[in-house]
Amino acid sequence: MTTTAGRNEAVPGRSDRRLLWFVLLNILAANAGFKLIAHFVFHTGVEEMRVRYWAFFHFHQFTDSWTPMLGSVNSFLAHPGLAIYQAKLYDTLIYPLTSVLPLLWMKQAGMSDTAVLHALMIASWIAVVAVVALQVLLAAKIAGQSAPQHGTLGWRAGVATAFAAFFFMPITLAFSLGQAQIFLDLFFTLMVLFWIEGKERPAGGLMALLAMVKPQFGLLLLWAALRRRWNALAAGALTLAVGGAVSLTVFGLRNNLDYLGVLAGLSRKAQSHYANQSIFGLLNRAIFNGENLPYHPYVYPPFVPWIYAVTLATTAVLVLVALMYPWRERAGGMADLAAIGVVSVVATPMAWEHHYGVMLPVFVWLWFAVYRRGVGSAWALALAWVLIADFLSPLNFFAAVPVANLLQSYMYFGALLLLGLLLRVRTASEP
Repeated sequence: MTTTAGRNEAVPGRSDRRLLWFVLLNILAANAGFKLIAHFVFHTGVEEMRVRYWAFFHFHQFTDSWTPMLGSVNSFLAHPGLAIYQAKLYDTLIYPLTSVLPLLWMKQAGMSDTAVLHALMIASWIAVVAVVALQVLLAAKIAGQSAPQHGTLGWRAGVATAFAAFFFMPITLAFSLGQAQIFLDLFFTLMVLFWIEGKERPAGGLMALLAMVKPQFGLLLLWAALRRRWNALAAGALTLAVGGAVSLTVFGLRNNLDYLGVLAGLSRKAQSHYANQSIFGLLNRAIFNGENLPYHPYVYPPFVPWIYAVTLATTAVLVLVALMYPWRERAGGMADLAAIGVVSVVATPMAWEHHYGVMLPVFVWLWFAVYRRGVGSAWALALAWVLIADFLSPLNFFAAVPVANLLQSYMYFGALLLLGLLLRVRTASEP
């Protein structure tokens, strides 16, 4: 007769096999299944994920972030008296000036634009490898904490985690686009790793680094303050102070204050392209206001007051849910931190597909700390994974179909599902 303890000890082994099969089948479906659906159901071709992996293995990337960042640096060096955020660029700079300091230092060191872009490409490539490797390390740490009797991470779980991380679409998309987001994915993963190890100070410093590139991650520091995680808050505040002081010294007070106007503008306008996986993008596409499938960097949908109001209300609700939810004994734990991390992405009016890359370590934590041990059904987690990790390209064929085009916002719905799962977590393995 099998004892309860025996059954519990066998759960991770069975779960690892199921995880590996799920990951492999999901990769096959995302890279071949959707192409077949497009061909036989819609009788047309479809954009495939393999393009992004071709870019990765051939060390090729676009310059989505690097063009406005490097252009702003060059404009500042050529015209120090000209306001940086008024520079005429292919695309406007939407990041705070702390984010362009590394590019400025490379240019001041005598590097050409070509050399800077090549260095950023190599650094991005290394960041992808690091993000994938860190997911495996994170899985091993969590597995050791939640099921220490099983020792190190099994090979099936390790292989499944590595494959899942590499085929998590927002990660390789960020690389192929040439997006600063890939470094935010790295910072966020490190923050999660430090948090589960109880290392609040380095985690707090990483919260600040995230905010110095994307200000919405300042919610992480607000969260640390409300949860009275003073070590994390102090480290984050110090990091912000140093970064802010350097930016003020280098770029001056006016240029730094001008960013407040940029933020104000971003709160009133964003793009309606299908890749904007936010409530703002969803609503504009639903009423066919602005672009959907085409993309032009300067094209914004006409301002609609009620969409702006709903966007603000949704942002407020999501932030309040994450910050004020009655976490009780779980307050300050990993589920709590992951929830505000998810909200930092989905609560913004402009949440592009690649911005969802920070959710990868959240999935890793949820699986290995909760579902791998047989606590609850993993079907909802699997659905959230498919919605966020895969490029469900056939759904774009509904772009011109009323109501049905809501399906284009699948990543947004996946993130809301993920947030719901975090709110329901019941585990004693949190720090």
